[in-house]
Amino acid sequence: MDVWEFETDLYTDQVVRWNTVRWLGGEINVRASGTDEGAVAAAFAAACAQAVDRAKDPGE
Repeated sequence: MDVWEFETDLYTDQVVRWNTVRWLGGEINVRASGTDEGAVAAAFAAACAQAVDRAKDPGE
């Protein structure tokens, strides 16, 4: 499920930035943000792919 949030401490004027974070309990959080909609969409897809890989092999 996509969730859109506005958090002033996470604001960026970069074209794109993204990350994945594994929380205690195994939940994986994916974020992508930036000023270029196409770049953000591509980065979000890459972050989701990374999250799937992490979910398959939690030791990595």
